[in-house]
Amino acid sequence: MQQERRNHPRFSVDGIKAHLTIKRPANDTLEFEGDVIDLSYTGIKIHLDSPLPEESEGRVSIILILPNSQIPVAIRGEIKHLCQGTHYGVQCDDTLPKDAYDELLFECVKSGQKA
Repeated sequence: MQQERRNHPRFSVDGIKAHLTIKRPANDTLEFEGDVIDLSYTGIKIHLDSPLPEESEGRVSIILILPNSQIPVAIRGEIKHLCQGTHYGVQCDDTLPKDAYDELLFECVKSGQKA
């Protein structure tokens, strides 16, 4: 059994939609829709509706829609893992304050999501 290396626990969630934007050279932009599978203070696992082209991996902007309030939360990060097919692991930048993540996690848990 592989030992857990994460510094922060992941929370499994349902009902959080994600809009992922990848900016590429020459002002080319790719956009994808999907669902958040789990999240922590430092990362997000996302299932996208369609796979990313190979050359699109890297820096991303993600807009998450909170399940109850429908409030959008913007997160920036970098794609670090292709987990399986259309599941991607994104390492988040420190651009979102910790209290904003706390609110996001609180709403997920409060709305009956798995923690």
